[in-house]
Amino acid sequence: MEISQNYKNAFTEVYTILDYVEDEDYNKIPEEVLNVIEENRNIDYEYEMNNDLDIYKQTMLPETKAILFNFYRDYWCSTEQREKIKKIQEHELNLDDERKKKKYNVDVFGTKNVTESPIEECVALIEKKQESFFTRIINKIRRFLGKK
Repeated sequence: MEISQNYKNAFTEVYTILDYVEDEDYNKIPEEVLNVIEENRNIDYEYEMNNDLDIYKQTMLPETKAILFNFYRDYWCSTEQREKIKKIQEHELNLDDERKKKKYNVDVFGTKNVTESPIEECVALIEKKQESFFTRIINKIRRFLGKK
């Protein structure tokens, strides 16, 4: 799978930022993950940290922020914080699904909103106009004589 240029640049930014992370936190990241970052970074892209700014105020790509957020969620935060984050993410995902359903009016299972009851709908489909006995006899005589 080809990695986009933005992600290669983000890996470079993460690679640089990890130089500033304390050893204890750095060692919590699996070696395989660190290898993926190092192997897929853009070596032609230069990213410099401003030592006078907090990490939250550093200029970085959205992909870099996402990677760092995943590091925080998966490796650096407490179990309680991780559970809170997962609940928030699940809630946001559900809200997003609801927005998409409303926007695109998608009904995967093909159910439809019925304003009538199913019984009324069936009766309407099979209902015939009932003719009186007298009207039926007159219509038969007309057909017999070839008149309508």
